[in-house]
Amino acid sequence: YVETPNASFHIEFRQSNPEKLDRVCDFQSLDAWMTKVSDELENQEWSGVLGKTKRAKYHPVSKRQIEINQSQLLRRKNDSDYEVDGPFGLAHAALGYKKI
Repeated sequence: YVETPNASFHIEFRQSNPEKLDRVCDFQSLDAWMTKVSDELENQEWSGVLGKTKRAKYHPVSKRQIEINQSQLLRRKNDSDYEVDGPFGLAHAALGYKKI
């Protein structure tokens, strides 16, 4: 858990079991999400994945909130489309992509 004056984040790091000999699915994963934001930050324009998921989205027919269907929530369907070009990078494949 990381807390700053403007935002709080919950962060989870996971990796495959290093003791397992076959390690068929060797991986490392870092997941993070905002748990709180200040009013000042909330009132700013957001971009990227956070900007796409800042406000609730609703299915046009059922009117139910879309919570888990990534292809309906985000512009691009692949997580890799949102990977930036380095630790301080801003460019990614979904940048500027308009979903129709």
